[in-house]
Amino acid sequence: MKRKDRAWVRVLICFLALFVLAWFFPYSGDDWAWGSRIGAERLHSWFEMYNGRYVGNLFVLVMTRSNLAKALIMSVCLTGILVCIEKIGGGKWAFYLGGLFLILTPKLVFRQAVVWTAGFSNYAVSAFLTLIYVAYVYPLLEKGEMTRRIWHCAPLFVLGAAGSLIMEPVTIYNVVLGAGVIVYCCIVYRKAAAQHVAYLAGALSGAVYMFSNSAYHVIAEQGDDYRSMAGDGVLATMKENFLNVIYEEFFLNNVWLNIAMAAACVLLYRQVEKKSRMVRICLGYYILYCVFAVFSSFGIQTGAKTEGFMYAEGAATALAVLSLAAFALWFGRQKYCLWKMFFWTGSIFCLTAPLLVVTPIGSRCFFITYVMFIGFLAELCRHLPGRVRAWMGGRAFASACTAVAGVGLLFYLSIFTSVRQAERDRLAHIQKELEQGKREIEILHLPYESYIWVPTPTEEPWGERYKLFYGIPEDVQLKAVWEYTEP
Repeated sequence: MKRKDRAWVRVLICFLALFVLAWFFPYSGDDWAWGSRIGAERLHSWFEMYNGRYVGNLFVLVMTRSNLAKALIMSVCLTGILVCIEKIGGGKWAFYLGGLFLILTPKLVFRQAVVWTAGFSNYAVSAFLTLIYVAYVYPLLEKGEMTRRIWHCAPLFVLGAAGSLIMEPVTIYNVVLGAGVIVYCCIVYRKAAAQHVAYLAGALSGAVYMFSNSAYHVIAEQGDDYRSMAGDGVLATMKENFLNVIYEEFFLNNVWLNIAMAAACVLLYRQVEKKSRMVRICLGYYILYCVFAVFSSFGIQTGAKTEGFMYAEGAATALAVLSLAAFALWFGRQKYCLWKMFFWTGSIFCLTAPLLVVTPIGSRCFFITYVMFIGFLAELCRHLPGRVRAWMGGRAFASACTAVAGVGLLFYLSIFTSVRQAERDRLAHIQKELEQGKREIEILHLPYESYIWVPTPTEEPWGERYKLFYGIPEDVQLKAVWEYTEP
């Protein structure tokens, strides 16, 4: 009973801390459209010719109309992700580990998938719903007793359907996950449970409903000006996506997470009796890659990289990913956890593969793979030597993770409280200018704009959407400046 109370307090404190942080996240970019009549019009047409992310769209409609709802949904989902990671890791240490790396999420992913409401409603919510089922089925990989729970069928069907109506790569993954669980159960347990069939049925239903939206037919026929799928030029699209976005956002920018996984792999390799020269080479290369990633994080932007450098860096990243996967599968075979290692490596590749052939893609698309890497790290940590596991389960590890995460939280609070006040001052200035009858108004850029996705309407259509969201007359012209012109 005492342990349950501690877990409850831990989760509640995390929820409240994230709620306070989310409260100060500003509305930006597409949030202005969703929170105005544009969002209402999309709902009225039931998102026809827009997309099939019906559940994600409903979430963002609610979140952009109430800051309380936004903060509540964000804190529930982020805390829920940590609870799922704790269940996967099998101890409270996994909760602290997950919290630490959640606050260390790369900045570009953080600003698009967490801070940005429209991004969160699709990319973070879908990650949370998917991770619920992962945590639910994960005990099956322990090869314990498989139980049938008929009363779980209805909620799992809803979970599968809802999780498949938010983000297209996750939709595909949920179908593969549902089918994979059933195949695994048939191989290992010689039977399948009704609740897992129900989840697959829900995921399939959601996928069919999503892709029945006419928007995807237009995209497939190359008739959409913004979105596209690779047709005849599939190899060119794959190369462009990989070099311009994927290798950095998927792996290179996860500097701290990569260092933690490399440290775990070193400790795991040392406790295996049967060594392998090839695996030692893979592990050594991965460690060197982590060192390179630290230097890369010092600030070489993609736009400043030469084509040759990007090719070399992309190839180095691909080799590092394969080296990590090879080590995981080798270790899984040595320690009889091959199914688990195959699950994590397969899941990460499955979630990334669709992004090779669609455009546009951005940092937000990789939030779920980052979460999966945290889950993978949690699984690696379960096999660490007993003395290390005992330390991670103790107070020192929890205190260290809490201290680092707490500092990170205070860092973000200092940023977003300043942003919130600046946004209020900006709106007050606009209102004052309107009262004086002005129709051409200067608006200040927000502080810390690198942490916000489209923070200031510097061009269309953002100017129109900003005015609609805040009730500014459409004939008013907004001019973004860094300092107001002296009167």
